[in-house]
Amino acid sequence: MVDETPRDTEVLSGKVVVDREACMGSGNCVYWSPDVFQLDKDGIAAVIGDVAGHAERVRLAMTNCPTSAIRLAEN
Repeated sequence: MVDETPRDTEVLSGKVVVDREACMGSGNCVYWSPDVFQLDKDGIAAVIGDVAGHAERVRLAMTNCPTSAIRLAEN
C-alpha cells in the first residue's frame, strides 16, 4: 500500500513566537496547528510543539491570527 499523505516539506526559518500582549486568545492558532499551539491557563496562545513538519499549518495559523500575534523571530 502506498502512503499518499501529503508531506510538509517547507521549512520555517526562525523561531515561532507569540506576542502575549497582542494575543486575544481566539484559538485560531490551535485550530490551524494543534500540534504546535495551545492556549495556556490564562487563555493566551503558547508554542508547545516542534514546528518541524508543520510549517504549512503554522503559516495558516500566523495568517489567520486576528491580532497578528504570531511571528517568526530570528534564531
